[in-house]
Amino acid sequence: MVNIRRLQQTGGKNGSSFLIILPKDWVTRQGLSKGDPVVVAEREDGCLIVDPRLPRAGETRSTNIQIEENLRWAITSKYLLGFDEIRIISRGPITNSQRDELKKIIKRFVALEVTDEDDQQIVIQCLVDPSTLPVHKAMRRINLIATRMFNDALRAYFEGNQEIALDVIERDEEVDRLFFLIVRELRSAIQYPRVSERLGITPVEALDFRLAAQYIERIADLAVDIAEKVDDALETKLVNRIDPLVSKVRDMLAKSVTNLFKFDSEKVAQVIAGEKELIDDTLKLRNQLIASPSKSTRTHLYVVDSLLRIGEAAKDIVDLALPQS
Repeated sequence: MVNIRRLQQTGGKNGSSFLIILPKDWVTRQGLSKGDPVVVAEREDGCLIVDPRLPRAGETRSTNIQIEENLRWAITSKYLLGFDEIRIISRGPITNSQRDELKKIIKRFVALEVTDEDDQQIVIQCLVDPSTLPVHKAMRRINLIATRMFNDALRAYFEGNQEIALDVIERDEEVDRLFFLIVRELRSAIQYPRVSERLGITPVEALDFRLAAQYIERIADLAVDIAEKVDDALETKLVNRIDPLVSKVRDMLAKSVTNLFKFDSEKVAQVIAGEKELIDDTLKLRNQLIASPSKSTRTHLYVVDSLLRIGEAAKDIVDLALPQS
């Protein structure tokens, strides 16, 4: 519903302040009354936001959920919605198996810890302060881990190294933890203007980072897929065929992610051109593998396709990069 309000000037024509009357229905719905503070923030486009939702200093956002079969989903959704305290409530005594399941679930999230519990209730709190791990830093961290997973997965695949492959698979959990933290902080930045200011992120940037984080998390998943295909070491001839694709994808990833923080039109053009070359090179290699089949041909084709999908993710990331002015 749109309400049109006219500005009123205090102190006559020479007054220095302007007033606007807020709709009474809105004030009532928000539970506001005379003297209550609201946040007035200016957006990039010049619009002002009147926000009554920002918690006061020291206030904890709390929510309750019942223990049920989809407890993992329930905790995930509340964490991503930015709640500081989640109370897990049961109609009957909480069993040891339910407590063990809960501990496994909260390991998926950064700084989520059990702070209190009794027979029918468990209280978990998010103890992280966004200022200690801001989005920009978390994005660089998740990209670093995903890139190393990519490099190690290909090394394990070439060498047939099961130990390195297992390490890649285990590191995916750390990527997931950072991904959930980034999404949590970005949602808060979009919802609350003051949080956006504190994190130094505009709503538009928050949307771009949200997509970029998802692409990076996808790259880590593809690295895991490659690691799970590790078997015997590859022949040198085959390694020499695949390695140029790996180098191209590695270069595309490096240029695309750095562009999120510092725009460079030349790098954008290079990544876009790189994807076109990657598509052609992937097709040629696929045809070569199919022309000389072996018992591992299907696996090699899967890895080559995974490299192409990682390159496409790099292209999607660079598409998000925009000039700063």
